[in-house]
Amino acid sequence: MEDDNRFGVIRERKTSSLKKIIRVIVAVFALYFLVVPAVIAIIHGVVIRNYSYEDYDANRFLVYADIASQYPREEIQVESGDHNISAYLYGVENSKGLIVVAPGHSDSNDIKLYEVRYFVDAGYQVLGFDYSGYYTSDGDFGGYTQAVYDLDAILSYCDDNERFNEMPIYLFGHSLGGYAVTAVLNFDHRVDAVVSASGFNSASEQWECSIQRFTGWLYPIISPMNRLFIDLEYGEDRNLSAVDGINNANIPVLVISADVDVFYNGNRSPIYEARDSITNENCEFILMDEEGHNEHYSYFLTDAALEYQESKPTNNIDRELYMEHDDNVMLTIIEFYTSH
Repeated sequence: MEDDNRFGVIRERKTSSLKKIIRVIVAVFALYFLVVPAVIAIIHGVVIRNYSYEDYDANRFLVYADIASQYPREEIQVESGDHNISAYLYGVENSKGLIVVAPGHSDSNDIKLYEVRYFVDAGYQVLGFDYSGYYTSDGDFGGYTQAVYDLDAILSYCDDNERFNEMPIYLFGHSLGGYAVTAVLNFDHRVDAVVSASGFNSASEQWECSIQRFTGWLYPIISPMNRLFIDLEYGEDRNLSAVDGINNANIPVLVISADVDVFYNGNRSPIYEARDSITNENCEFILMDEEGHNEHYSYFLTDAALEYQESKPTNNIDRELYMEHDDNVMLTIIEFYTSH
């Protein structure tokens, strides 16, 4: 009888232990297949969202009112899908060509005024714009590829506008803009040359890079769920590729990369890294590896600007000095357009 009781206790303990193991397994599966995708979706929603001028630091960066008297512009509304995006045409009296400027992630068209002025002063018309859901444009910015479709809409507007018929059309973009100006070459537009600075290759690659930056050593564990999220979020657009666009168009393209880019986990830009896959013989590459000027955007800026930023000014910030551009870098870009 005592033996039966002892064996009964043992069976109960084994059953209890088994139930605990099952509960742990269920909890782990729930955590992995429910919580992890939810966290990824939340992070994506934080990173990929709409932006307004409440997000723009006008204390440090130019706004159009600062230069309006010197650089008048014409406002244009362009249909992109089922909403309108705002575009701005500068230098309407110029005739050397039209440069379409695609901004970076979270950037207002205003942040590109530093480059816009260089292009206008060099004799070009310049068309800047805000992505869907950004600043002066309506709609929603749903993901990286929205930048490509908005630029596609801008170029369709240019294709159909007689005022641009007799001039070459060039594209310029940095970061997300560097992706957009090359990925849009997968579509059928008249583009004569492109400068892509610090651009990435595809939405899927960039989101993997971004989530890896946020999660660090955990990324190998969650990567299968992240790939599933990419498939669901971007569908076929996940492979809308800058490299494919460069190869498809076979026009002059200048790819500029920083040597140490934190937004690409300390590596060079993905388009630059994929240069062995680029078959376009008209594609050129520049690596910005000068110390202090070898990061995501720093190569555009002068020593004086970087020193001023390092000083962390807080009051009466000199917005011109804060983003003072290197004449040599801008001249390199302008000469590339001029030669094509």
